[in-house]
Amino acid sequence: MFVYQSRVKDQIVGSVKDVSVHAEGGIYTDAISGMFNVPFGYSCDPIKQHISKTLTDLPFHPKDHFYSSELFETSELVLKRAKMEDGGLLYVNSGSEAIESSIAMALEYHQRKGNTFKKKVICRKHSYHGATLGAHSITGRNDFKDLRCSGYDTIRINPPFPVVHEGQALEMHSVADVENIILHYGAEQIACIIFEPVNHLKGMRQTPGEYLIGIRELCDRYDIVMITDEIVTGASRTGEFLNTHQFGVSADIVALGKGISGGYYPASAMATSHKIASVFDKPEPWIPFSYSHTYASNPVSIAAINASMRVLEQIEAAGQLQKLITKTQALCQEIAGNERIARIESHGLLIGITLDSSLGEQAGKKLGGLCFERKLIIRGEEDWACLAPAYIMSEETLSDVFEVLNESISQL
Repeated sequence: MFVYQSRVKDQIVGSVKDVSVHAEGGIYTDAISGMFNVPFGYSCDPIKQHISKTLTDLPFHPKDHFYSSELFETSELVLKRAKMEDGGLLYVNSGSEAIESSIAMALEYHQRKGNTFKKKVICRKHSYHGATLGAHSITGRNDFKDLRCSGYDTIRINPPFPVVHEGQALEMHSVADVENIILHYGAEQIACIIFEPVNHLKGMRQTPGEYLIGIRELCDRYDIVMITDEIVTGASRTGEFLNTHQFGVSADIVALGKGISGGYYPASAMATSHKIASVFDKPEPWIPFSYSHTYASNPVSIAAINASMRVLEQIEAAGQLQKLITKTQALCQEIAGNERIARIESHGLLIGITLDSSLGEQAGKKLGGLCFERKLIIRGEEDWACLAPAYIMSEETLSDVFEVLNESISQL
């Protein structure tokens, strides 16, 4: 028998609690929040209890005629936080589906406006957008380069920060460079541009605010749909509910996932602005959009999002999130002097590290292994590593995490 997985697994897990994973090898501190998707830890009773009640009373229902009582209440919560109160929301099951539906929505938006030639998608090299074929098609990761699906063409641009791609140092693309690319292919053919505000690959690189503002202006000028992949950064992971909010920028379409359900149930969403929603002939509050999945917007997933949004509000109101962000910034500064660290920066509770080039191309992967030996779970690949502590992690535990991290880096 074979089980297909993205990587070989190490151990059987027994249980999880708070920010710890109990497995065959011992008790591990999870400093990556599952995989960015468990921001409230593994023991959040309000979420677990609300899901449990829904699972008992309404585990599922026929989709053609019915919807759960929480559907619109939850949608209002999400759209308000996304600053898209007069926009629309589509629920799906995973980040990859949120990305695919975002591309589909951008293409349909132009079709409904009569812009039938707008079928090209601008995406970044060294980006990551998901595991399905459509998401692979716009992902700029090296090992996905030959995976494409038909229906739209991709134009790959360089990111606005230094990065080595396929062994070559890429020239950073400015807003002016992106505009030149748009004009080269013809604005009448460009449907959308999609990017992560903080690039996961290469160790959490923040897109500069002036670049975000410039891309927003280009999209308005040339009628290009701006899509942000906030699957990792959403749900206040970087301080604001959406990363772009801290720069005063709003996208036309936002892909959400991971933290919006607290990691307690598979759920994701695509949020759109009023501009996108307004092109549909709609019997409010429903908008017909032919992108349906069997389990999308099922009652349990909606309950998970609803409860998670309320827990997030409580954590923010108590100042707990900001306190941990401040502590994270201080801890990053403390270990920044380690000569094996070329770059370390934090964006809210996302920490990105680039290791010194003298340590080799796989230093990040080696670092992940050294941390795991010390019962600490981070993510490390190539020459980079990242952490994403849970919002409920204690300052003492966070300090311990950085102590183990620094010791492990010193061993490289």
